[in-house]
Amino acid sequence: MQNGKIIRTTISLCPVCRERIPARAVEESGAVFLEKTCPEHGPFRSLIARHASYYADFFRLYGLLQSHFPYHREEIESAAFSTTLACNMKCAICFADDAERKTPPGESLAEIKRKLEPIRGRGINFKLTGGESTLRDDLPEIIRLVRESGNYPVLVTNALRLDDREYLRTLQEAGLVAIAPWFDSSSDGEIYRKIRGQDLLAQRRKVMDHVRELGLKLIVFFVCLKGVNESELPGILGMARENPEIFKVIVMGYMHRGAKGFSEENEYTTDELWEVIARASGVFSSLEDLYLAIKINLISRALRGIYHCYNSQFVLMPRSDRPADGFDPRRWGPVVRRFEEMLPERPARARLYFLRALGRDLIGKGFLGPLAERFLLRRKKLPDTFIPAPYYWLQFQYLYYPRNYDEEMVRGFCPYPSFNPGLEKPVSFCEYYNLKLKT
Repeated sequence: MQNGKIIRTTISLCPVCRERIPARAVEESGAVFLEKTCPEHGPFRSLIARHASYYADFFRLYGLLQSHFPYHREEIESAAFSTTLACNMKCAICFADDAERKTPPGESLAEIKRKLEPIRGRGINFKLTGGESTLRDDLPEIIRLVRESGNYPVLVTNALRLDDREYLRTLQEAGLVAIAPWFDSSSDGEIYRKIRGQDLLAQRRKVMDHVRELGLKLIVFFVCLKGVNESELPGILGMARENPEIFKVIVMGYMHRGAKGFSEENEYTTDELWEVIARASGVFSSLEDLYLAIKINLISRALRGIYHCYNSQFVLMPRSDRPADGFDPRRWGPVVRRFEEMLPERPARARLYFLRALGRDLIGKGFLGPLAERFLLRRKKLPDTFIPAPYYWLQFQYLYYPRNYDEEMVRGFCPYPSFNPGLEKPVSFCEYYNLKLKT
């Protein structure tokens, strides 16, 4: 191991045996490495941040916020349930098809209903994942159970069956409110062929037409592979600007696990992914501007006791593609600095100061009606859709796996529990995909 400056310590996993082992995040030459040693399999060292300054500042702010605004663990924003491990595709980038880890098969309707009981009436975004859920003949019944539990079913899918409009209508009538398919490009069929093994561009467009006709909501997943499809991201964000049914775009950094179609050379660190997003956005002129927007969102949620791990952040994006319609860095830079200065000694005043600035800005952006609907009238609909039409959410995430696993983040700051098969109680999404579950 190298002798660098220790930024923080945590618990990680051995990439070979998946046993829990101590780890430390170490700064060296301006970057951050996760160092750990397994008693059986020896030392491991992985790059986890290209820019140590952002990594260190992020965790400094985390600590400052947590000391005054504790994490409300009962606040769940989203949940996931894997309906099946079966799939009708063999994507070279699939992280669910992890050959080194076996998971239990799908569960019965009765078992699914039992697992929904703890979150009955919570009104959360409940993602049905896989495998591929549309392979289950009883998917309409699963969707109906989720909706009857007082939550909002969202189908994470490869969408191959959803070019059948009547089938999609059947799912909608059962209670489906949104679908979340992946898009690898907005215009290049060869990109799909390279990543998925077939040209699906026309099929994606047909699915979007059906979503629009039926009045469903759409989340777009974009898996970003270094050197493969990062140049497609501006087109994906352009889709969101032009199609109001898209209320969220999720950019996920590729992880080299499961089906081994690419390599670790195609992975990003979290902050490298931020740089790709800043360049593609048309809204942020630099990584510094994007990082400021991340901090605004982080602070606004922390004031309500809600946190997200370092690897999963999101920002509000204007569909206009005009920086002036976002959070102006010239105004918000001083606001965030003043908030951080006030917080240690006057947390209540700092909170009020920030919320006043945020409220004025959001009202000016047309948020008065949506905020009143959600917090005053308590209207029941998919939580992330309480935003005016000229905006959408841009989320960017990089999942934890044994090489970069950070237990403090995975167990301590994930508002996305998994109710998947093989679990007696829900755990965070990333924790589930690192457990040594057996069939």
